Amino acid sequence: MALFVITLLVGSLLVPLTTQVEQRQIGETQKTLEDIKEALIGYALNKGFLPCPDTDNDGIVNPQNESGNCTSSEGNLPWATLGIGQSDVWGNRLHYRVDPNFAQNTPIKLDSPADLQVCTSATCATRLTSSTAGNGAAVVILSHGKNGRGAINSQTGVANPAPSSADELENTNGNTTFVSRTPSTADAAVGEFDDIVSWLSKYLVFNRMVSAGKLP
Repeated sequence: MALFVITLLVGSLLVPLTTQVEQRQIGETQKTLEDIKEALIGYALNKGFLPCPDTDNDGIVNPQNESGNCTSSEGNLPWATLGIGQSDVWGNRLHYRVDPNFAQNTPIKLDSPADLQVCTSATCATRLTSSTAGNGAAVVILSHGKNGRGAINSQTGVANPAPSSADELENTNGNTTFVSRTPSTADAAVGEFDDIVSWLSKYLVFNRMVSAGKLP
């Protein structure tokens, strides 16, 4: 009987402790994403445009093609180029998508359009970014969360299993729409979701560049 009581007490302590650890990991990842946004702004102030993604898992910006455009607008965060951490707290690469109008080898202009969208579901019924064409996000950065589905493992360079829910799939399918919402477990009606998503609006990029005298 005494052993049963002790087991219950230990179990009741472990659940809150696990929750605290997960919340701390989420908080650390959110802080990392904020630091990354500052690094991206710094890169834009220095170069006049945002970096292309890393598509070969070395952390270095992939070169533009002959026309000055990124060979791909989506891939891993170019962490080595930015001089920032190479993975999230779960050991996976951070996903990075940039609007081509902000990552060409020509300076960003005040009339540069951006069409990346962040919504609360894959159906995009509710948008967190502007619904006006050209006024979306310039950059989206995300961690694939604790489950790591859709990410590339930073140690092995191997892709993790694909997401199982529509909302997480939306963050890996290569289009211009991303999902950011409250986490849910695999048994939820909307499926599992633990991605942590952040973005830079084009107007924030403009503001920081104008304030630094880099625009117009």
